[in-house]
Amino acid sequence: MARSKLVFADVNGQKIAYDKTGEGYPLMLIHGYPETRREWRKVTPALAARFTVVAMDQRGYGESSKPAEEAAYDKRSSSQDALALAKHLGWDKFLLVGHDRGARVSRRLAADHPEAINGALLMDITPMEYVYSHNPGPWHWYFMLQRGLADELIGRDPRFYASHMFNRSHRPLDPDDVEHYIQSFCQPGAVEATLADYRTSYDVDRPRWEAENKNGRKIQAPLYLIWGGNGGQRDVPVLDVWREVAQDVRGEVVPDCSHWIPEEQPEVTVSHIFRFADELGLP
Repeated sequence: MARSKLVFADVNGQKIAYDKTGEGYPLMLIHGYPETRREWRKVTPALAARFTVVAMDQRGYGESSKPAEEAAYDKRSSSQDALALAKHLGWDKFLLVGHDRGARVSRRLAADHPEAINGALLMDITPMEYVYSHNPGPWHWYFMLQRGLADELIGRDPRFYASHMFNRSHRPLDPDDVEHYIQSFCQPGAVEATLADYRTSYDVDRPRWEAENKNGRKIQAPLYLIWGGNGGQRDVPVLDVWREVAQDVRGEVVPDCSHWIPEEQPEVTVSHIFRFADELGLP
């Protein structure tokens, strides 16, 4: 079995931590909130049999840099980290997979640089502008916008807050993994970084997407969507919503699963990534 190797790269003005495993076609994995690159550990061994797999920590998360400026966390800036890392690795083109916040970064990269990727597989999201305008959405999206209040309440006991975020799993996550995520969330600068992630989503990313949609700009890179049948998208017409903003959309629901798809259903996750790669004609 291929073993992963932790590496750091100085790219786009940030120190980005990533694991690299396997030899094959380039595949980049971008985690969600409030996790780290560790969320991919159950799928990486199978993926590494076919791909060179790179699982990165987003800026503000895990062992990557945590800029102090709130403005540093818009999705375009984070997507530039991923693109710069790919160039650092010598990749001309790669397959992109993102979950949760990582899927939002992946969407931005797919929109801005379709020439850099074969396609993007996005897990358990709908467009953020749709969430804010059509759907009450997860409670923490709105809570984290409350400057001062959210900072104080989360900052007083980040362990309690992070623990609560994992209570909504349809299948309980591994306790060691949860403890890792909690410890990562409790690092200096981590709470501030994640608050900035959500605040720039509302203040910067949302109006940016709304303007692009109004101008008729659609994502040209192929998108493949999967979402948990027991998760937050269960009552949403996911594919129809995405077809409003993207040219090439496919995918399906993952039954018996909530939000944490790579950890709750790793084998199914791998099968969808392989299927998407096959449909794209990748080796």
